[in-house]
Amino acid sequence: MAENTPRGVRDFSPAEAISLRYISGVAEEVFKRFGFYPLETPAIESMSVLNAKAYGDESAKEIFSLEGGESGLRYDFTVPLARYVAANKDLVLPFKRYQIGAMWRKEEPQKMRYREALQADIDIVGSEEVESDAEVVAAAALAIEELGIRSYSVMLNSRQILTQILTYFKIPADKQVAVLRVLDKMQKISRDEAVKQISDSGVATNTADELLNFISGEAKNEDKLQKIGANIEGAKEAVEKMQKLLSLLAEYKLNGNLNLELGLARGLNYYTGFIWEFVVEENGRRLPSIGGGGRYDNLIGMFAKRNVPATGSSLGISRIFDILDPQDGKKTYAKVYIAYIGDQNRGYAVTAANTLRGNGVYADMNTTSRNLSKQLEYAGALRISNVVIIGDKEREAGKVRLRNMDTGEEELISLQEAIQKLR
Repeated sequence: MAENTPRGVRDFSPAEAISLRYISGVAEEVFKRFGFYPLETPAIESMSVLNAKAYGDESAKEIFSLEGGESGLRYDFTVPLARYVAANKDLVLPFKRYQIGAMWRKEEPQKMRYREALQADIDIVGSEEVESDAEVVAAAALAIEELGIRSYSVMLNSRQILTQILTYFKIPADKQVAVLRVLDKMQKISRDEAVKQISDSGVATNTADELLNFISGEAKNEDKLQKIGANIEGAKEAVEKMQKLLSLLAEYKLNGNLNLELGLARGLNYYTGFIWEFVVEENGRRLPSIGGGGRYDNLIGMFAKRNVPATGSSLGISRIFDILDPQDGKKTYAKVYIAYIGDQNRGYAVTAANTLRGNGVYADMNTTSRNLSKQLEYAGALRISNVVIIGDKEREAGKVRLRNMDTGEEELISLQEAIQKLR
């Protein structure tokens, strides 16, 4: 009996892997259009990097440590990016990079949450302007749209606004991280449970209740910002920045809704300014976010000993895969299958395959001793729509027989004609 995969990881069939690569390819193409360029960092990082205090105790528990304990698997792309920027002082700023690959988190597997997942990141390093935040949000959102996801929302908040709100409710600084972690779980737990968990962190129950009343409720973005400005002294600058971000994002004409969600906290402690998540709903229920990000102006300074502002977005390729059907159900990239009858025709079949491939037509070819019927059956099983058939007559005429597997129609044509039709 075949061995099962470890918990939290999975195999992808050829059709699923093609879909996964399609999603990654669309994201990469959009990122390149926005002027981002690739950076590759290793899957293995030193534990001294992975255990940077910016992660916080909760995230540190989810790092996969390798034998010996000196290194571990990367948890995200942001901390490795910070290490890279710190080590390369001659980078042209702003530094706009993207990276797509796998990452590993030692957490409890559940729906749309895995221990190994594919992720696509974009970041702008070296700019503290709100325009940079708008750019990384918009680029990720447009990638989502190009994948056919039109109904989505960008949930926005600000760590600065959150801090001002917590201070307004007289929640001590040493308890704010614990409260933020509870707020970050609000979509998964009941309001009563949230009040209890905030109270368990040392905050009075009535204060926890008042806090949740303040940040909850349906209202327009501008109304929420007006409420904050009217009630919370010291929040003016953060409110103005959020108003600017919303205004800048409106210029990108995104299809998704832009929603200010005051309870959004995001788990990682290195965020210092704006934070956001990309969410979709299924049957009226919000699914786990398919991406997110935020501004992290202090993280690189922990490695570089100098202040370097930065902001970035991440898209969960594995999560997006879970809500999309495999791309057309394709089981192969081949657009045509080359079938031949008899060993005497193999050489001409290879020539035909080389010519097609050399002209950009993805071509699979028979490598077995099967008869023609079995070869056609194989092409049909892989859902290849076109088959080039080569027998003695085709070879002697210097042509090929092109069959449309969907209609059964055939025509005897030259290779150049076949190339034109298949391209």
